[in-house]
Amino acid sequence: MMTVTGDILPDDPGFLLEFDEVYDTDPDDLWEAITTPQRLARWMATYRGEFRLGGHWQAMQLDGGVYCDGEVTSCERPVGFTTTWTVVGEQPTLVTVQLAPEGARTRLRLRHEHVTRLEYGPGWHAHLEGLTRHVAEPTAERDRDEWVRRIAELEPSYLERFAALTPKAP
Repeated sequence: MMTVTGDILPDDPGFLLEFDEVYDTDPDDLWEAITTPQRLARWMATYRGEFRLGGHWQAMQLDGGVYCDGEVTSCERPVGFTTTWTVVGEQPTLVTVQLAPEGARTRLRLRHEHVTRLEYGPGWHAHLEGLTRHVAEPTAERDRDEWVRRIAELEPSYLERFAALTPKAP
């Protein structure tokens, strides 16, 4: 059973998303799963670039265009990294990922600051569930249809939670 937990807090601008999950692997393997383009493509999206301090990366759309890009602003293998996250045409946001061993498992904490698009809540949640499947079967290809289905399931509860934090107009 997947136990991804996601919190939504007010941020300026937008919202702060925080996710927490424990994966059945060691920190080195989880680091590889979240930072190498070959493995990212199996659970999240096609990436190019480098996850290292000062490294630049791009997440690609299905048609080969750039969806999002960033620069790694802090990086300590296998403890964590911080990167800018800039979707084409939007203001930059900031993503921080921290890994910590828990026995034979590894806890991942993801923090996404200044989120203004509500789709990030169910999107990150579904991606982190996909990471659980990837860790269990590292050579399996990404199931995009499952990701889309899962977002549709998660979206109503995330929209309610965002709405509860949105100030009402006078």
